[in-house]
Amino acid sequence: MIKVNLVPRELLDKEVQRQRLMQAAVVGALALVGMLFISAAHWYRATKVESELAELNKKYDKLAKIVAQVEELEKTANAVKIRLSVITGLLKGRALYPWFMTDLLETMPPGVWMGSLATTAKDQNALGVSIGNAVANSSDGVSQWLRNFAANNKWAEPKLSAIGVVDKGDSKEYSFSIQTEYKNPKLN
Repeated sequence: MIKVNLVPRELLDKEVQRQRLMQAAVVGALALVGMLFISAAHWYRATKVESELAELNKKYDKLAKIVAQVEELEKTANAVKIRLSVITGLLKGRALYPWFMTDLLETMPPGVWMGSLATTAKDQNALGVSIGNAVANSSDGVSQWLRNFAANNKWAEPKLSAIGVVDKGDSKEYSFSIQTEYKNPKLN
């Protein structure tokens, strides 16, 4: 059996062209639907991210206000701590000089006088002490004062200057200076 196609070739070409055009239209429509779907998905994700960003910004603003309040309270607390430490230091330091003078007078033997006394603050419970123009009516008074300093743990490393001797006729006068450091353990 022989098949003969009686349809003209032009009609067949037009039919093939129409089928290809239909196929291209279907592919184009599918591509358009895919693009619309992808665009809708991106738009949905973008709006979701924007709403999350807006919500996070609201939370951030609330937390920023709280952080600012906390920082302000920390500054206030630090200022109060500084004031408290100053007051505590003053209270501790206030007792230093009366104790110092009491302890200094306890070390002085009879027959010894101070011409000048200078102190420098080392810390809250320690002083550098410089006794100048001290006068004693005997060399035993000078050595006794030095021994009294050395025997008491409140005084550190007493240093005696050269001793000058002035003859007063019937008596002698011994002049000297002492450098030491005073620290009261009761004030720690």
